[in-house]
Amino acid sequence: MARKRTASPRIELLRPHAGDPNTVDIRAGGRTLATLPRTRAEELGVREGAAWTPALARRVDRSAAESLAREAALAHLAKRSWSAAGLAARLVRGGHDEDAAAAAVAAMVADGWLDDRAYAQERVAHHRRTGSFPADALAALLARDGIGERDAERAARAGAASAKELRAEVRAAHRAGASARTVAGRLTRRGFDADTIRDALEAAGYELD
Repeated sequence: MARKRTASPRIELLRPHAGDPNTVDIRAGGRTLATLPRTRAEELGVREGAAWTPALARRVDRSAAESLAREAALAHLAKRSWSAAGLAARLVRGGHDEDAAAAAVAAMVADGWLDDRAYAQERVAHHRRTGSFPADALAALLARDGIGERDAERAARAGAASAKELRAEVRAAHRAGASARTVAGRLTRRGFDADTIRDALEAAGYELD
């Protein structure tokens, strides 16, 4: 004997969410099933009297997860700047679904909330406040900040110290009484090669063996 198919419940009400008239609670079967931005609900075909089918439920669940991820992303952005990849990873660490986090971040990139090129320039300025860096070292730091290879390399090339800037920094250290070993160690940690360091030390007046 064939099993009788159960009809999908009907959406009874789209009720404005408390405190946000642009968001609606979707009610069916006497309970609230999901909460979505009103415009997104309309895009998904959610309307009073429509059947709450499994397919519609999956679409709504996916969209609700993306909305939650976007809200969390905006909260993170209110505190500091992020790269797109860095913010997506932070959302996942915070418990958001990976696909939802990726979709939310992609939408924020499209809307102009996230700009890896501008973020890369901001991070170069941050790193350069501690002194001179070569391009390769800057690119590695930007990669750790979650910036993609292309944007990282472009910003690193633009922000790398010139030979003139490096020599000026080393001369200032010489005048301040820093030893050649101290300055060389500092520049080595920042990624400069031995020949570049020696050239800057000699130009600043250090006597080397």
